[in-house]
Amino acid sequence: PTITKAMPANWKSRAETMLSQFMDGEVQDPSLYSRLENSSRSNPPSTTCAYDSSVYDRLLGCGCIYDHNAGGIEGSGGPCVSLFLQWVKLVLGSAIKSYLSSPLCLALLPLLVGVGFGFWMGKRNGDDVEVRKQTNGTWGSKLAGHVSQLYHWLWLQSVLILVHLDLDPRSSHKNGSCSNLFQDERDEQTRTELKALNSERESGVEEQYLPCHIAVIMDGNRRYGKAKYGNATRGHWDGSKTLIEFSKWCISEGIQVLTVYAFSTENWDRDPAEVAALMAIFCKYCDELRVEALQRGIRIHVLATEDERIPEDVRVGTDRMVLETRHCDKFTMNICLSYGGRGEIVNACKGIAMDVQSGKIDVDQVGEIDLQKKMLTGHCCDPDIIIRTSGEERLSNFLLWQVAYSEFFFLKKHWPELQKEDLLEVIRTFAHGRKRRYGK
Repeated sequence: PTITKAMPANWKSRAETMLSQFMDGEVQDPSLYSRLENSSRSNPPSTTCAYDSSVYDRLLGCGCIYDHNAGGIEGSGGPCVSLFLQWVKLVLGSAIKSYLSSPLCLALLPLLVGVGFGFWMGKRNGDDVEVRKQTNGTWGSKLAGHVSQLYHWLWLQSVLILVHLDLDPRSSHKNGSCSNLFQDERDEQTRTELKALNSERESGVEEQYLPCHIAVIMDGNRRYGKAKYGNATRGHWDGSKTLIEFSKWCISEGIQVLTVYAFSTENWDRDPAEVAALMAIFCKYCDELRVEALQRGIRIHVLATEDERIPEDVRVGTDRMVLETRHCDKFTMNICLSYGGRGEIVNACKGIAMDVQSGKIDVDQVGEIDLQKKMLTGHCCDPDIIIRTSGEERLSNFLLWQVAYSEFFFLKKHWPELQKEDLLEVIRTFAHGRKRRYGK
């Protein structure tokens, strides 16, 4: 019979989302797999397995095939059986977790087991006494009695040892019995294998040709919100979600630094109601981004040339975000807030002037490197790529010093509409279609 394992598009998208969450340790509830499986049943019954790999089989409960001749499913187990086992594991695991976390249960259960076992042993010994009374007292019967008593003693000791090993929380933690019970070890192995399977970058670009630093002018939020919701503020909310997704895409492609233009010094001149709404979004967004950054090892820097204009509640949120992610080293994100490129250059020049005035440096020794160190981006390299969305083709006072040799990409989409394929296309074009000669 012909075996078909093609996966419907909606099933595939849901499965990829679940796999990504599982690999990050975000999915622990088997009911999520139930919803995933139920969504697949609305499609024609031409397939039951999503992938051939044993890794995916273990995760999604596959291991079955569709028999076109028989019109049914055959194989080892099947999704329903796997789902049932998932629920059994969840129920038993929850019960045992509750037991191990209760001191009263830890004390009573061994006592009840001992009382029950003692009652059973006493009944058995009483029966043995009656039997011995009815025998002739020969050496064979006496030997049998001693053997029986030795057997009972060994059995009791074995039970006590097993009960102690199983119920002692410290030994359980030390020996990993709880980990084996809830299959954490196997889940971690699955995550490792899945990450290895997905380690290849979707762009297909070799590491030496990847851009190190991408900077983005996130334009079009207001127009997107007005067109889709009739409300500009809703567009900014969607734009903040896109930023989190965009950072994930950069990390998966091996990009090291991302700089985003969140709020310019010129944006303070907008309608006060809109500015207030944006500041409220920043307050909420800081907490969400901080949690996401800590989970993914993202270090955040907030670049501001007029930080005195930032409201106090926003400043508290940004300071906490910067402080708590300072130890992260997997990825760097620069958020330009109340930022202007000209103001950054002016502030850097003021810093140089103060150093000259204090005698730290001679005016004839001042060069580009000295000015570069005074820039807010002194902790990272200059951007390789500048992306601006919404179809506009200008810098709008963004990183004027740093973009001297950056490659520019102007996309027609509004920022909240951006998809991962748009970023992949930019990376491919940069790697294969652009040549940076730096004037040589």
